[in-house]
Amino acid sequence: MSKSLVSWGGILLAILLLAALLGFPYLDRWGAEAVTRQGRALVNSKDYPAAIDHFSRAIETDPGYAPAYHGRGVAYLHQGERERAIADFSDAIRLDPNDARAWHDRGVVYFQAGDFDRALADFGEAIRHEPGYARAYLARSRAYAKKGEVAQAQADRQKAVELDPSLDKSGDGHR
Repeated sequence: MSKSLVSWGGILLAILLLAALLGFPYLDRWGAEAVTRQGRALVNSKDYPAAIDHFSRAIETDPGYAPAYHGRGVAYLHQGERERAIADFSDAIRLDPNDARAWHDRGVVYFQAGDFDRALADFGEAIRHEPGYARAYLARSRAYAKKGEVAQAQADRQKAVELDPSLDKSGDGHR
């Protein structure tokens, strides 16, 4: 290895150590992102308790990192812990109000709990932030149907299928 490469490596190491000691927030964010990615992989493998642990560590590292709250909310939702899921989705929304998925997922919890008005409001926010979000239209159509608002339910279902024709067969609007 060349001498200049070694000296640059030493300089980089010194900068990283100094940054860590001073608590530069971008290092916290980087760490939270890494642990959140691991948490998502655990959700995908259905290891929800381990996923929750990972997302909680990410939140401890960077309490302002909305995706960690969202991920933990998803894990809680899969475990049937609705109140905890709502709390985490609400924190994710507070930190990033433009996150359509967080609005949608909180709406799913409200829908499951039978609170169709709140579900409709959240699905509407998801659509407002991401107008092409087919699953949010489909989920909202189901909430309208539960309230007996057939015309709105049909219109949203049609829009969902228009945006994503695969939903015509699956009908899956809740993950």
